[in-house]
Amino acid sequence: FGSLTFLGMDRGGGSCIGLSGVTLALLAFDSLVYPSKELRMIVSFVPIQLPAYYLFLGLVGISIAGIMGLVGGNVAHSTHLGGLAFGALFYEAFKRGYVRQLNYKCRKAYYAIR
Repeated sequence: FGSLTFLGMDRGGGSCIGLSGVTLALLAFDSLVYPSKELRMIVSFVPIQLPAYYLFLGLVGISIAGIMGLVGGNVAHSTHLGGLAFGALFYEAFKRGYVRQLNYKCRKAYYAIR
């Protein structure tokens, strides 16, 4: 999903290699499931500790700013935004029970053909 977002938003001037979109999708899902969990990171040699939900919002903001060209660097911001969006959408599907329903239907179909 992150790479598709990159392909859709890229203006033909870059490439996208790596798993940062997947990593941010997992971080988004985890931060929405456990929003008050304290996460620690080091930014420019300064240790920072903040709740997971605030980190999620900060990463969304940085990704949007990067897409708009306000944040420089050789970073695929659209891939990061796509990963964060996928993690948030998966959380909503998980919360509403769609993941459980899909799992049940897949298992039922598997055992029917087995």
